[in-house]
Amino acid sequence: MKIQPAVREQTKAVAVGVCILTALMVGVFLVIGKFDWTVLTGAILGASAGIANFFLMALTVQKAADDMKPLPPEPEEGEADAAQQEGEAAAEAPLSEGAKRGRDRVRLSYTFRMLGLGLVAVLGALLPCFNIYAVLIPLLFPGIVIRFLNR
Repeated sequence: MKIQPAVREQTKAVAVGVCILTALMVGVFLVIGKFDWTVLTGAILGASAGIANFFLMALTVQKAADDMKPLPPEPEEGEADAAQQEGEAAAEAPLSEGAKRGRDRVRLSYTFRMLGLGLVAVLGALLPCFNIYAVLIPLLFPGIVIRFLNR
C-alpha cells in the first residue's frame, strides 16, 4: 500500500507540533526543578507513541477509504428531486461490503491502538527509567495539535 501524500503531510505536521509541545513540557520540568533523565526518556516514549498512534490511525482510514467504492456523480438540477428521494432510500440501505470492511478495520485498529497506548502507559508507570507524567502528557499532544491545525 502506498502512503498518500495527505497522510504524510498530516503526520509530519502532527509530529512537528508534538515535538514542540514536548520540548515545552520538558522546559516546564526544568523550570519547576523536577527535570532528570527519566523526564527525557519518558518524553521520548510518550511523544513517539502519540505520533505512531496518529500515523497508524491515518493509515487505517486511508485503507478503509480505498476499500470503499467511489461515489456516483452528482445529479443534474432537474434530477435533484428524484435523486433526493433515491438518496433517502439509499441512506436506509445496508452498507456495502467495502464499507463494512472499512468500518471493521477502523474499529479493530482503534482497539489495538488503544491497547498499545495502554501498554505504553503501563511501561511508563512500572519501569523506573521513565517519568510517568512525561510519558502520559505527550499522549495528549496529537489531539491538541490536530485541533490547532483544523482552525
